[in-house]
Amino acid sequence: MTVKTKKVAPIPRGFRSLTPHLATPDVSAAITIYGAAFGASVASVEKAPDTDVILFAQVKIGNSLLTIGQGEAFGAGTLSLHHYVEDLDATWAAALTAGFTELSTLEETYWGDRMGLMIDPLGVRWSIAQRVQRLSAEERDERARAALGYPMPEMAAVIEAVTEDATAPTPELAH
Repeated sequence: MTVKTKKVAPIPRGFRSLTPHLATPDVSAAITIYGAAFGASVASVEKAPDTDVILFAQVKIGNSLLTIGQGEAFGAGTLSLHHYVEDLDATWAAALTAGFTELSTLEETYWGDRMGLMIDPLGVRWSIAQRVQRLSAEERDERARAALGYPMPEMAAVIEAVTEDATAPTPELAH
């Protein structure tokens, strides 16, 4: 007798093949901070048995999923989360109110974003941005030369990929 089993998706619903995960000693505090700063909504939580201590959570920020687990934070290191928003000024103000520290002021970039850098109360660095101009590769390259003082033809493809319209559907990755 053959037993039929349901096919299990290798990547759970709502996830992409790469999902940021933050470790923090206080998952509940992270949920509160990201809710206040970015309007994060809780998708799921796992609590320690017989307690209210949250061990793991999934939160939605915009159209993205962030997982947060209880553990020792290893410091920011080279990690930075980049967050595109629809209203940069409002998000910036909300993040400051939620306890974020400004690392740079908001400014326009050569690639057509307006953005700034912050660090949250948990030590995670964030670049928060809003697309304000759609530029051709040539316009971006010209602005990069002026801003950085050297030609960057080898970066054209990278910049093109990074500056695509964030509202466009994400293509599936080839395996």
